[in-house]
Amino acid sequence: MLRLGIYNVLGIALLVQPMLAHSKPAPRENFDSESEYLAYHSPRQLDSSLFQNSWEASASSSNTSLGYERILVGLEVRGKELIALDIVKSEQDYLIPIDQVFPVIGASYQVNQGIITVSVPGVDVDISMRHAYKIDGELWMGLDTLNEYLKVNGRFDPTKYALTFLPPWSRETTRPVERAGHEPVVEYHPDTFSLRQFRLSHEVYAEKSGGPLDFEPNRERSEVVGSGAAWGGSWLLEAEKNAGDDWRLDEYFWLSRSERSQWLLGKQTVSPSVVSPTVTITGAQYFYSNQDIPYDPYQDISQSRFFRELGSSVQTIRGTAEAGTIAQLYVNNQLIGETFVRLDGTYDFGEVRSESGLYNELEVVIIDAVSRTELERQNKTRVSSDSLLSKGQMVTSAAFGKKGNWLDPDFEDQGEAGMFLYRYGLTDETTVEAGYLLDEIDTKTAGIASSLGSHFVGAYRASWRNNANTQQLELDGSGENWRMTAFVREQEAGFFEQDDGDSTTANGYFYYTPDASLRLELIGRYQDREDTPEEKVSFVKPGVFYSPTNNFSLAMRPDFDGAYRTELYYRPSFDSRFRVTHKPDEQTLRFDHNFNENYQGYMSGRMYQDTIEGRDYENTIIESATGFYWQPNDWTSYDRFRFELNHSNEYGTGLFAEYRTQLMSGVYLDLRLRDADPQYDGGFSAFARVSMDFAVAGDQFVPATHRNSYNTQGTIAGTLNTGNEACDLEHVSVLINGANYKVPVQGCTFYLDKVTPGVHRVSLDGEFLPIELVPDTKSYVVEVAASSVTRIDFDMQAKYSAAGQVTDTQGNPALEQKVLLKNSDGEVMMQTYTDQFGYFRVDNLTNGNYKLEVLDNKDRVISQREFDIDGDFLFDVDLSIPVQ
Repeated sequence: MLRLGIYNVLGIALLVQPMLAHSKPAPRENFDSESEYLAYHSPRQLDSSLFQNSWEASASSSNTSLGYERILVGLEVRGKELIALDIVKSEQDYLIPIDQVFPVIGASYQVNQGIITVSVPGVDVDISMRHAYKIDGELWMGLDTLNEYLKVNGRFDPTKYALTFLPPWSRETTRPVERAGHEPVVEYHPDTFSLRQFRLSHEVYAEKSGGPLDFEPNRERSEVVGSGAAWGGSWLLEAEKNAGDDWRLDEYFWLSRSERSQWLLGKQTVSPSVVSPTVTITGAQYFYSNQDIPYDPYQDISQSRFFRELGSSVQTIRGTAEAGTIAQLYVNNQLIGETFVRLDGTYDFGEVRSESGLYNELEVVIIDAVSRTELERQNKTRVSSDSLLSKGQMVTSAAFGKKGNWLDPDFEDQGEAGMFLYRYGLTDETTVEAGYLLDEIDTKTAGIASSLGSHFVGAYRASWRNNANTQQLELDGSGENWRMTAFVREQEAGFFEQDDGDSTTANGYFYYTPDASLRLELIGRYQDREDTPEEKVSFVKPGVFYSPTNNFSLAMRPDFDGAYRTELYYRPSFDSRFRVTHKPDEQTLRFDHNFNENYQGYMSGRMYQDTIEGRDYENTIIESATGFYWQPNDWTSYDRFRFELNHSNEYGTGLFAEYRTQLMSGVYLDLRLRDADPQYDGGFSAFARVSMDFAVAGDQFVPATHRNSYNTQGTIAGTLNTGNEACDLEHVSVLINGANYKVPVQGCTFYLDKVTPGVHRVSLDGEFLPIELVPDTKSYVVEVAASSVTRIDFDMQAKYSAAGQVTDTQGNPALEQKVLLKNSDGEVMMQTYTDQFGYFRVDNLTNGNYKLEVLDNKDRVISQREFDIDGDFLFDVDLSIPVQ
């Protein structure tokens, strides 16, 4: 810190004379050379009287310099130069004008009773005014003081004439920014109401009853599915109709979700615990979490299981270390990210996602911010689990409504039902929960889950119902080359009305992989029910999986009944595969071979014992089959065909054929024929389904082949304006935040499904477009909402080229000859020159009439010709000039 004479500067307002007037700092690019830039930044002597305070002014009237120098420097924050400013250099330190520096590094301050309170993200720091100076009415501080109190890792770099800062905080933003301090303006919003998907299907199953084409319909079924967005949320309807019955709504709900809460109205299935009954109600459900809900596009957020399994497979890695240092997170020895340790000595890495139950080695390495030398290592390894919440995280859910499917035509009023669930993370390692199920017979639940060291997570859950209880003990563990999962459940008689006796169920699985080719397993199962003692199962048996090469594997493990299953897999070539399976009462063999990209053949055999046709003894049944699959080269096509001939010693020879195709845009046919199929009763049967499947983009129907649409994702769709009514495009390339997506096109309308909700930058890429189509190169800021459609249209213009050769009257090529292109109005569109062979080319031409003019060295027209562009490229647009 700078010392002024023999006195320490007191924390009061110092009265100083104004500094010598200088022009405003100029950016580096304003100088013609580096030497001029450095000369402009060279130190200048300052009079020490500028630093005298009022009470020592009478003691010293000398105007001699004590070595203080004014320097114009750049300010770099995290390697980026942001502003230029004056600093003052003494023999031991640099003085910094905090009024200029603090706004740039994300800090602010207040002065109160001789204390400067500096506010930075996450903490306030108090600094005595004894460490501050006033120069020309502004507060200044020494660089050493800022490093000591704020850990800004500041230093002066004389090679760049720059003051470099590396502060241990950053400004947090919730969405991408265009430039500092400016959020992108959303140009396209999702539709307020949208029908995102509409599917209608009708299927018939019939059996042969007489002549060759005489079939008797056995059952018929129709289905309607619709989904979309409305009133700030998403909705889903599914209805079906069987022959002779009325239409019946199976699924229907409206759901609105924010970062921490969710409302659901409609049909739902709720349960407060895995050891509690479930109940279907039609009513309302509310969910709240005091921390952001992790996004999972495939999670069915309409079911209460979502709340029960909202756990720390998304973990927050946090800890303490020396303030101002850098914490680096390593997952399985790979650097995932780094962050600064805050001024209060804490750090965290936000959300770190890992699959529940899997072992991941987590380690935080603390390094010095400037030298980047390692200071310490912290082991943060903990098995992630859906049963665990983060410390302080609270999750609660409540539901209430009519019991059953209220909109079912056969609905019978059974009263009301409801559910309440509360979960809380006491620490990162321990979570407690309690729940209540309101029904004809109420159920109370409670549970606790906890990490047991770095490798295990255990849980105990219990429920009380009908004067009986159910208890379940769970244990999950994993390490670098092993994993285990086990649970034991005991249920007292009467917990469910139909149970007359106690029951105990247990399952366990453990595997260990000493190397990549070998996995040793231990599998156990126990089931004992007092009311059905003949079904008791009890075993603990070893298993093994061995795969010394990529094309061979051998596995042997017990099945659910304890009987061993042995499987052998062998792939002699890339296109051929063998699989053999052996059980005590069943053996199978299958061979597959890919003939090419379109055809795949197979042969299979099966031998097993079964009781058929009401016989009171078992038969040994032998089956064999051979067949092939066909599929087109285009993987997006719906067309498929399969044919199989089979034989059974009980049913004789039979066949199976399956064919599906797209009849027209958005209309699909599925057809299956069976005769003497051993898996059925041996008769001839047929199945047919016709379906219409459309995605709805704004006011247009877009044919789709996605059978289901998730209510957690959104859609971007729109029209490709090519300037022609006809559109032969099959695919188009759409860029979402720079990532390329191949999107199908139907009738000049593209439809990109399964887009994560949020704000994205969207643009059109030229891949998959004909050479003459030039896409709109502008990118747009687009907002996507769950189960909604955001419509954006792209303009494309067909542009062509014309090429030719300029020669003289003797046939010699005219080199470097100027050629002008004019439109039909006589306006010059471009200028070019012939190459060494006399050839030229003019580009970016739309349909219309054009004129080419060849000029001499005095810009006089020496040759000209007209040509027309009509949807094609032109060549041999030659011109002839006089001999020069």
